[in-house]
This record gives sequence, C-alpha cells and structure tokens, in this order.
Amino acid sequence: MLETAPILHFSAVVDDLDRTVAFYGDAFGFVASLPPTDLGDAFARMVGEQGLSARLAQLVHPDRPETLEFVACPGRPGAAADAVPLAHVAFCVPDLDVALETARAAGAELMGEVVAFAEGRSAYCRAPGGSVFELEELYE
Repeated sequence: MLETAPILHFSAVVDDLDRTVAFYGDAFGFVASLPPTDLGDAFARMVGEQGLSARLAQLVHPDRPETLEFVACPGRPGAAADAVPLAHVAFCVPDLDVALETARAAGAELMGEVVAFAEGRSAYCRAPGGSVFELEELYE
C-alpha cells in the first residue's frame, strides 16, 4: 500500500478562473492563497502536452483546512462544457434551502433539483466561471 500524507487540495478545470475565484470568495468565504497565476510551460510539462497553457488559483478558508484549486486552460473547454458534474466539491450545510438561496444570490445556478437521500438532501450547482459544487444537508 502506498503511504500517503493528508490530501493537499481538490482541483477542477473551469472556464473563467477570475469569476470562479470571486464566486467562492463571495459565496463561501474562501480567499486566494495563490492568486490566479500563469503556469508558463510547467503545466504542459507535468501533463505531457506540449504547448498547453494554464492559469491556476488556490483558495483556502480561514476556518477550515481544505484547499480548492482551479485551473483554466485558454482555448480548452472546462467544467461548464460537461453536463455531468463528475468533478465537484461538496459542502455540508446546516440548511440546504438557505444555502441555495445564498449561492443563487452570489450567481450560482441550480443544475437540476434537490434530491432527498436516506442521509439527507443534496443539490448540484454550477458556479460562475464553470465549476460545479454540491450542497448537502445531512439529517441528524
């Protein structure tokens, strides 16, 4: 078994990095620990695709340990091009209806409908910039 350390970050491809950073700051209180940065040829070398360019930002929350990382590759479709939200971050919220209202006020769109599961209610949303997030309210 591979010995690992704690997870460093969650990463997703987006269409508009600046709008994504602004949304997660306004809606959830995340701040840029690494502001939108041009990666030069480093990203192309890491993924093995010559000529690929990318901008990256990392966001942290003052009250939680997780880091969100978003990458935009000019000229390439990001998360918004894919209708199935496979790459997403999920947030546990105390009241899903209030959280949805807050997210919508910040510019997010509900992708489908709120669905009830045995453990709670859940909804997928698309944020400005193209990322997808899930809001989940767990039953007590």
